[in-house]
Amino acid sequence: MKRGTTIKRSNEDGVVLERKMITRTHLLALDHDKCVGCELCVAVCPKEAITYVPGELQDGKLVKRPAVDINPGKCNFCGECVVVCPVNALSLLVDGEPSLQILELEAFPTLTKEITVDASKVPLKMAEACEASCPTEVITVKVRRSKTGRISKVLSVEVDESDCIYCKQCEAACPGAFKVTHPFEGIIRLQTSLCPAGCQACADVCPTDALVMSDGKLSLDERFCLYCGACTQVCPVPEALVVKRHRVRHAPIKSGAWIEALKKLISTEMAAEELAIKSQVKRRSVLAYLPGVPREE
Repeated sequence: MKRGTTIKRSNEDGVVLERKMITRTHLLALDHDKCVGCELCVAVCPKEAITYVPGELQDGKLVKRPAVDINPGKCNFCGECVVVCPVNALSLLVDGEPSLQILELEAFPTLTKEITVDASKVPLKMAEACEASCPTEVITVKVRRSKTGRISKVLSVEVDESDCIYCKQCEAACPGAFKVTHPFEGIIRLQTSLCPAGCQACADVCPTDALVMSDGKLSLDERFCLYCGACTQVCPVPEALVVKRHRVRHAPIKSGAWIEALKKLISTEMAAEELAIKSQVKRRSVLAYLPGVPREE
């Protein structure tokens, strides 16, 4: 096989694309267990190398989760999909090490994701609930127990951020102990009156349990929504579920690649507004250093 040709390997666990060059080897991996088939990677891919693979519904339940597929002939291993993936389903290795040159070269911003925890504020009676609340099981609460088995002290709270999806479930389970920030702001609207009887496809695919089916009733808790859009992809009635992203929290960056991605991630109007604001800030910073121009206090 010609050097530089991308090799694709697929199985039920995921997809791996590998490209061996003279100086380095790129490996892009997609984990089917984590992927929820959302629209984000598909939207931002500059080469249109990623396509949506529909799931399968049966009696209103998701019997096969949706996913995405990657065209090895189009992928250039840029890593934009890895940056925006809300559930850590995509990873990129260069010579066996995690590497995202688009971030290193500031062609793309780092999205703002943060979780902080104060173990001293975890109530003893809620310690186990804090750990159990995490849908990705990345929280470990270490405790000391009395002879009777009751929790007498919370020793530490550890979070594996490599798999954290910043869903805020822990924040709700232990108010005051956790503070979580995820990159997207937006709205999600659910009209249960339009839902087919017994349909729970959106709840089945939701990675954060923002949508839950309980006792035959579908409910939404927007606090936990990542605004990934996976639910809208599987909803059989498009008008029943609407997800719109208004803002992306990210590190300051000015690049054509990010501007193009931003236009696809949020509404055109909101993207134009954000870019206009940044232009005004830049203009003010330039004027502040021009002779004879008064500086703002």
